[in-house]
Amino acid sequence: MLPWMRMEHPVDALAACIHQFENHPQDLIIGARQFTNQIPWRSQFGNVLTRKLVRMLTRQNISDTQTGLRVIPQSYVRHLLSFPGERFEFEFDMLLRARKFQVKITEQPIPTIYLDGNKSSHFRVVRDSVAIYARFLKFAMSGLISFLVDVGLFELMIVLMGKELLGERIIVATIVSRLLSAMVNYTLNHRVVFGKQGRQTVIKYGVLFIIQMFASGYLTDLVTGWLPHSQGSVAPLIAKIVVDFTLFIISYQIQRDLIFKEKRGAD
Repeated sequence: MLPWMRMEHPVDALAACIHQFENHPQDLIIGARQFTNQIPWRSQFGNVLTRKLVRMLTRQNISDTQTGLRVIPQSYVRHLLSFPGERFEFEFDMLLRARKFQVKITEQPIPTIYLDGNKSSHFRVVRDSVAIYARFLKFAMSGLISFLVDVGLFELMIVLMGKELLGERIIVATIVSRLLSAMVNYTLNHRVVFGKQGRQTVIKYGVLFIIQMFASGYLTDLVTGWLPHSQGSVAPLIAKIVVDFTLFIISYQIQRDLIFKEKRGAD
């Protein structure tokens, strides 16, 4: 095992974590502080959002994602040595990748101690927060760019096709805009967001693309029918934004777990 501790924690807290590790020698043990309204804002900043993000990415409920008190199993240490980043970014990545290496995270409640408003904390609010959320921000930006391409081309097609039947315009515009935006999205996700991970990604992404494309067209047409609209109205665009945002969340889960799934043992 490898104890990892910042000096804000008492010795008995470390002893409690080591005792927990003795009962779960293959787990990553983290000392979970109990947050209250009396905790300095710097120490609470980002914990709620980060907690939800970690839950979404790792499917593990972690109440204190920024704790510096951790007992790391030796089997996980050799992988951590090759992790990029440092400081809070490294500690956050340790939690995110635990599931990949089949390392369970177990919490041990510890007392929360702050001296002089926790002025000794090395957490740099803006810089460290950006570093912590970097991976998720990449995916969000990739989605935003392809979304803007998709929506822009969709609206352009609707306008250019003029007085064609509304349902036909929506289907055709969806197919054309989705094809081009999918090329942008796949390239960004494969090369930038997921670091060229996964196997047979083009085939898997293609299947997802086809399903999502027809789901988008059908659901956009359906939702448009529920909205008041007339010739030249923006109802189809509003419907598409609502539908595609929902599909974006679902698509993220599928791409992460099935398409660009990290290869075991990859750095």
